[in-house]
Amino acid sequence: MAKTKNIPSKKFGGKHTSFIPTAETIVNILAKCELVTNISSGIISSYRGKNGGRKHVKITDDDSGILLAVTDNSNNQKVRIYTKETEVVRNLVIKKSEEKGFTTS
Repeated sequence: MAKTKNIPSKKFGGKHTSFIPTAETIVNILAKCELVTNISSGIISSYRGKNGGRKHVKITDDDSGILLAVTDNSNNQKVRIYTKETEVVRNLVIKKSEEKGFTTS
């Protein structure tokens, strides 16, 4: 798990500071995007099951931007992205996720 202190940006908010690897990859990209005003990580939850190494990013619209529900193997994490340009940021997440081999929905 990566802590936000290892990712140089003033865009991080919230009390929780760790990201699962798939979320970290997306957050590194979004932290450099000038359209993103803030990034808030959610609590990491784990579940048992045979997931086969699935890396998935589900994108939903939120009042203040977009909400990412990220799955990495048997870990889940929600990441809230604050932006006024939701469609542009959504397309960036989809493009970069697919380049990294993650599935999106």
